Amino acid sequence: MIPLRPPRASRVQVAEPTDAELLERCRRRDGEAWNLLVTRYERLVYSVARRNGLSEEDAADVTQGTFVALLDALGRLRDEERLASWLMTVTRRQAWRVRNLSRRDVQLEQAPDIVDDSSEDWAAVLALHDGLAELGGTCRSLLEALYLDPESPSYAEIAARFGRSIGGIGPLRGRCLEKLRAILTEDEAW
Repeated sequence: MIPLRPPRASRVQVAEPTDAELLERCRRRDGEAWNLLVTRYERLVYSVARRNGLSEEDAADVTQGTFVALLDALGRLRDEERLASWLMTVTRRQAWRVRNLSRRDVQLEQAPDIVDDSSEDWAAVLALHDGLAELGGTCRSLLEALYLDPESPSYAEIAARFGRSIGGIGPLRGRCLEKLRAILTEDEAW
């Protein structure tokens, strides 16, 4: 007699949801779909940021900013099957902005040991103060918290204070700095 083997358990392969399906579920505020979408593309977005010359920290910020941009654009995305291309384009643009902003920032290592208390310095401080006053609102509060608060709160503390996600602070900071720069250059104070 031939011994009977138990039947093999059939392997049911569950098809991965398409980008379009995940985006539709995200529009209905499905957290699981959002997590799947982020997991599917976070390595791609991060690698694009790194290939565009960003440090690990800046690439992580750009990755978060890209997904914040996706969240903001969920209702406006038209060609859902080209999501990877859209994410790569947004990532490249954000990386470009970060690189350009970092070129304009003065590095702490380059600061002089002796500070000249000349009237020009005071004029710059006054111009910055006036620019922040003109900026007002959330941007003023955010920049003061990031750069002028003597307690130096962390991003997490600042995010909680403003009711935002940690990943939203970096992009908001960039927009606020651009607005402040526009105010300062418009007034020819800078």
